[in-house]
Amino acid sequence: MPSVYTVCFCGTACARDEGEVTRYWDYKLLGLFAKNDQRLISHKDIFDKGTGYIPVRLHTEISTHLQDTKKSVTVRGVGENDWYDQMDTCDPLDATLPGAPEELRKYARAYSEGNQRTMGGQIAGWADAALALHAASRAAASGAEQYNFVGHSRGAVESIMAAWFLYAYGGEACRNIPINIFAIDPVPGTGEWYGIQTQLPPNVVNYVGVYAWDHLDVGFSAVIPRPNARMTQQREHEAIEGRGLGSTWQTLANNRQLADPLLASDLPKPEGYRLYATRGRHSTVAGIGTTDGLYDPKKFSDDVAAVPRLIYKMARGYLTRWGTTFHTKSQVRDTVRQLRKRIHTAHSHFDAMAGGQTRTSRYVTRQSVRRVSSIHGVLGWNKYYFEDVVGTPPYRLAYPCTIEQTGGGWVDWTFL
Repeated sequence: MPSVYTVCFCGTACARDEGEVTRYWDYKLLGLFAKNDQRLISHKDIFDKGTGYIPVRLHTEISTHLQDTKKSVTVRGVGENDWYDQMDTCDPLDATLPGAPEELRKYARAYSEGNQRTMGGQIAGWADAALALHAASRAAASGAEQYNFVGHSRGAVESIMAAWFLYAYGGEACRNIPINIFAIDPVPGTGEWYGIQTQLPPNVVNYVGVYAWDHLDVGFSAVIPRPNARMTQQREHEAIEGRGLGSTWQTLANNRQLADPLLASDLPKPEGYRLYATRGRHSTVAGIGTTDGLYDPKKFSDDVAAVPRLIYKMARGYLTRWGTTFHTKSQVRDTVRQLRKRIHTAHSHFDAMAGGQTRTSRYVTRQSVRRVSSIHGVLGWNKYYFEDVVGTPPYRLAYPCTIEQTGGGWVDWTFL
């Protein structure tokens, strides 16, 4: 059995072979009327060849092939089946985590069979808990002494949820196994955000979050989870963390929310907790190199691809530091210095992704600034302007802000 087991979580609408093959949806099986029987969903050439879709590519570089699960495993995204050629079925989910309540197992069964490839499923995101339980079950079954999680989008959110399930339901064998998380632009979606999405559990030793500066689409507010007491080293936080767990999986952490990292504070900086801001859209940071962050391979640009190449190198670096072993060398030969220089000298595509180099609006609300949050519940207005919580970006780096930009939260950010 491996001493370290790595789980790679795919984002919404992403299969476990995302970026490695070109994927289509079958209209006939979806019950849709169209002239063509198939619709192109994801062309592999929108992804940088060196990075692919980062969670999937990392798995293939840890294990020997896509379906090898000895040292690592991929978890499909919500609203999608596992593989490109599964048009009307999915692989069953694992719900064997020893202490998982029947309520959660029953919930997961609804997403464990049949066709999960639906637009409704992608929008709602309700499969996230089922996929998080699956990941926790696979990690526990590995027998490893440490778990490393890497995820994108809702997959990154599921990695936090899976850590909670291991802590709450893993029993003595798994409860205190250390977990490291590399989260690429975690986005829970619209509706209610659970406490197990906005607070890191006690078993998380390291959290690294990378957040996209230029993504403005509605429903893509990013979650920045609160550091745990291990990270803050505050006695009052230990006392809050010692409160009982919630009675349902949705409320496990509702009564254990610690200090908000997005508000100014005189507390010492948390340890094992790193936040990064980077140029690009939600898709850019995961491997897509198109100039608009969308899905036309003709718009691929090496200038834009500098961002996913940098994130890929960071992910490999952190995973290696945390004990994950790769069987292949990094496929990106550029140095970090070269990639950062390219990002901030050829930044016009990133500027255009969010309305241009000038972000100040004549309207009251800052329409060209992304929103983020660390607050559980129905999101509503409980959101912050991204530019306000990161502090003022270095002047030598190209991070467009509005004239209203101010403040800075408790936690320091690094601008890539």
